[in-house]
Amino acid sequence: MCLMLRRVRPGLLALCFFSASVLLSCPGLRAQENCNVEVKLLLSATETQAAVAALGARNETKGRVYFFDTDALDLLSQGAIVRLRRNAKSDITVKFRPRNDKQFLSSAAGLAGFKCEIDLTGDGQNASYSITSPFAAQHLPQAGFEIPRLLNAAQLTLFPDAQVSVDWNRVKRLSTILSTDWQIPSQPPLGKLVLELWEWPGGKVLELSTKVPLNAAASTYAEMQRLVQAKHLSISPEQHVKTTIALQAMTHTTVH
Repeated sequence: MCLMLRRVRPGLLALCFFSASVLLSCPGLRAQENCNVEVKLLLSATETQAAVAALGARNETKGRVYFFDTDALDLLSQGAIVRLRRNAKSDITVKFRPRNDKQFLSSAAGLAGFKCEIDLTGDGQNASYSITSPFAAQHLPQAGFEIPRLLNAAQLTLFPDAQVSVDWNRVKRLSTILSTDWQIPSQPPLGKLVLELWEWPGGKVLELSTKVPLNAAASTYAEMQRLVQAKHLSISPEQHVKTTIALQAMTHTTVH
């Protein structure tokens, strides 16, 4: 049985539960050995400026993030995410996170832009598969029926591959998310880190993350906790993927 991290007190964020031996015993991770791993730790968003100062964050970059779904989060409930980012390099992404440990086999695997990634948070591990393409249009789509013509052929194939049904006429653009990210210089034994703040009407989330090989994921998570605690920063009691947190908060809908 694969042991997952659960919500715990910040000072006791399950170091004993997250040893390398336990992590590598998870069949979901073993099956995705070729995926990139991104280790993520959510901090208290009310302490953003304190985190920027304490971590020596720099090179601030601002942008906007838009998600497309129904009010009931019909896409997210099927593990599907459609995201558009506007910044110096705007892009549109179709991503799938298989639910209930289902296997995902795509005809687009191996094509340019196809990416497999494991998000490792205090709540466990989530494998995702995505294709990102440039977004050069000046018009920002408002409604779901505009989305299919903005996606390339490979992105469109992901929906039937994942057995996801979409009624694009019910899909809409959700609230705007203002994103701000900072680069954090290497702090041995950790490499470079990224601090990212998402803000939307009525909510915000602050994430510290880094990309590592699979065999370094457990130790990296533990070192990130130690770093944050040494800087006297607060760890959020909610340790989910920030996309899920934001979408559920914006729509007042819970996806199980």
